[in-house]
Amino acid sequence: MKYSNILAKIWLSDTESKIYVDLLENWASNIVEISNRTWIHRPIIYRIIPLLKENSLIWEIIKWKRKYFKAESPEYLIKLFNNLSNSFNYMMPELQELYDSKWSKPNIKLLKWKKWIKEIFADIVFSLKTEETFYRYSSRSNFWWFLPSDYKEIRDKKNIQRLVITSELKAKEKWNKINRDIVHIPRSFDLFEDNIAKLIYADKVAIIDYNTLDSVIIENKLLAKFEEKVFKILFKLLRKLEQE
Repeated sequence: MKYSNILAKIWLSDTESKIYVDLLENWASNIVEISNRTWIHRPIIYRIIPLLKENSLIWEIIKWKRKYFKAESPEYLIKLFNNLSNSFNYMMPELQELYDSKWSKPNIKLLKWKKWIKEIFADIVFSLKTEETFYRYSSRSNFWWFLPSDYKEIRDKKNIQRLVITSELKAKEKWNKINRDIVHIPRSFDLFEDNIAKLIYADKVAIIDYNTLDSVIIENKLLAKFEEKVFKILFKLLRKLEQE
């Protein structure tokens, strides 16, 4: 029936819709007449009729000591729609609270071995959208052995930007590109050669220990945003030092 899909959205079942529309199309009818036209078994109609009456979609007529049922105006469907809308608005704060609680409880994954380090870099390029940025503290001279084979291709195709804080020695081995900007920790402060990396991307923070091949991914929106802010502050200060 062409109305069923719409009526189902305001909590009318297919059977309820059939009975209501049948009564719209016909004058007041008894149970037998409704059953003959809709092919719905009478016990089911007896069960559905009170539900339709409760929602003010049909009303009862006594004629010659027999019960007949007549459809109310479709305007009463607006009442059902408003009830649904009110229920939805009442429910939304609870759903939002469930959603927010997800971000307040970090999802932490502890990983081991080289293959999982590759998974982190794969996750970066798949999680980020075109032209989004990730942030990397890098204290290792070479990490290309840990990249997935298609990492560069996907990264460059999506034009993913990256900001990097690294050691002075490593910064000399690299150069700034259109989609990569590097600053370094001054040697006078720290050699920054601990073979540890921290990556901030999407709603995640990943820490990689290249010495033990252990790594951890922390998924938490607020934590990732905080780490991003701290990174940007440090990046800006180091860039200022380089320019002085």
